[in-house]
Amino acid sequence: MRLDIYGQFVVSVITPKGGWSKGRPVAVIEDQEACYPIDLLIPNDLSEDQLQRYVTNRFSTFAKPGSEVRRLDATSRSPCNLRRKSSADLSRSS
Repeated sequence: MRLDIYGQFVVSVITPKGGWSKGRPVAVIEDQEACYPIDLLIPNDLSEDQLQRYVTNRFSTFAKPGSEVRRLDATSRSPCNLRRKSSADLSRSS
């Protein structure tokens, strides 16, 4: 699920099969070049509507008058390559 957070950034929620997250949904903030994991503990077994409400509540401090959290088209693909930037990449971009 991809969510446009008040027109400011995009959050993707991915539910991996196994691995370090043990199937728990993982959220990342999308960038044009990479995705940045968010320290957000998302409960298991939420419906899509419940998941959208949960993420919306967590990012409510970014709300602006007249803006909303929108679910992006399921057919749109994430523009990032789903790799974490290294600390060297981050220092070069500042």
